[in-house]
Amino acid sequence: MGDFVTGTTGSGSSDGLQEVDLPVSFSALAIEQPGAPVSHKRKSIESLNDDEVLVRVSYASLNKMDPYLACMNVFNLRQPYVLGFDFSGEVVKLGRKGKDAVQVGHQVFGGTHAGGCFAEYLVAKRENVLLRGAVPAPEASTFGVAYLTAYESLVMTANIQQHKGKWIYIAGAGGGVGHFAAQIAKLFGLKVIGTAGKTASLNLLRQIHLDHVIDYSSQDVVREIMRLTDGKGADLVYDSTYTQSSYTQSAAVVASGGEYIRLGTATQLTRSGAEDMSAVVEGRGAKMVIADVGRYRTDPQYQAQTSKLSDGLRQAVSWYEEGKLKPCITETVPLEAKALQRTFEGFLKGTNNVGKVVVECRRQNNLA
Repeated sequence: MGDFVTGTTGSGSSDGLQEVDLPVSFSALAIEQPGAPVSHKRKSIESLNDDEVLVRVSYASLNKMDPYLACMNVFNLRQPYVLGFDFSGEVVKLGRKGKDAVQVGHQVFGGTHAGGCFAEYLVAKRENVLLRGAVPAPEASTFGVAYLTAYESLVMTANIQQHKGKWIYIAGAGGGVGHFAAQIAKLFGLKVIGTAGKTASLNLLRQIHLDHVIDYSSQDVVREIMRLTDGKGADLVYDSTYTQSSYTQSAAVVASGGEYIRLGTATQLTRSGAEDMSAVVEGRGAKMVIADVGRYRTDPQYQAQTSKLSDGLRQAVSWYEEGKLKPCITETVPLEAKALQRTFEGFLKGTNNVGKVVVECRRQNNLA
C-alpha cells in the first residue's frame, strides 16, 4: 500500500506550532534485525523532497503485522527498521511552499508502506495528505491499515451496498480489522453476527451493538449461526483472522448463493499455515472473494484505483463526525522500547489484540 495521509485543519496551526528547521534529530523505536527486541535509536532527517512534508508524530497505531515483522522482515525494510504504519500528527515543514490545502500547523493522519511511525518525526508524501476534520489524534491514528482493510474488503471488493438487510458473519469481530468491518456492515444496513472469545472482545462487540454476539469459547459457532439463519447460513462471511480453525467454521456457514470474503492472498495463507477453503465454499454453492488492500500498491490493475482508498479515508472522517463510526482504542502505549516490546509479545500471544492499540509518540524523555 502506498503512502496515504489525511488531516484537518481548523485555523491551520496547533498550539502556536512553529516550522521546524532541518536537519532534525529525534527518537525512534527500531528493530536492529529480525527477532531482536525493540530498541531506542536516534535518527535524523536532513532534507525533504518537493513532494514531501515533515510530520511531528502524535500517535501511531499498532497493527497485527507489526509484531510479526519484528520477528521476520518480509517487507525487506532497511535495517535497523522502525515499524508502525499508521500515524496522526502535525505538519511542521513543507518540502515546497505553495497553496496546497495542507500547511505547517495542520493536524494530519495517515500511513506509509515503509513503516517509520513509531518515532517522533516522519516524512510523508504531500500529494496524499488530506484534511482530517474533527477526528481526535488517537482515533485518527487508527484510520490506516485496519480500517482501509475492512473498507476495501466490504465496500470496494464485496460491494456491500447491495446487501442491505442480509446476514453477515464476521469472524474475529473484536480485532482491529474486525471491529471496523462490523461497524461498516451496520452502516450499510446488514444484520451482523460477530464472534469473540475473550471477555474484553465480547464486551467490545456489545458496545458497538452487533445484532448477535457468539462466544466461541463456550458456544458452537456453526450451530449458532445456522440456528440464527434458519439453517440457511450467512449471506456474507468475512474472515480476516488468518487462522485455520476460523476459516473452517466460516466456510461451513456461508449460504448457498452467498459470498465468502477472505482476507489473504495465497502467499499470505501459506505463511500463516492456513488452507485455501475455496473448494469447500464452492461446494456449498457460494462464491469465494479475495480481498487485499496491498494490491493497490503492487498490482498495475489496482494501482490506477488508489484514489478510491483516499475516498475511503474521507468517508471515515465523515462517518466519525456523524457519530456512525468509532475506533475502539483499548490500550495506549508510551514511546518506550520495553513497553512496545511487551505489547508486541502480547499481540503474538493473543492477549491484547482487542480493538486498536496506539503508541503515544509525543513524549520527549524516558525513551530507554
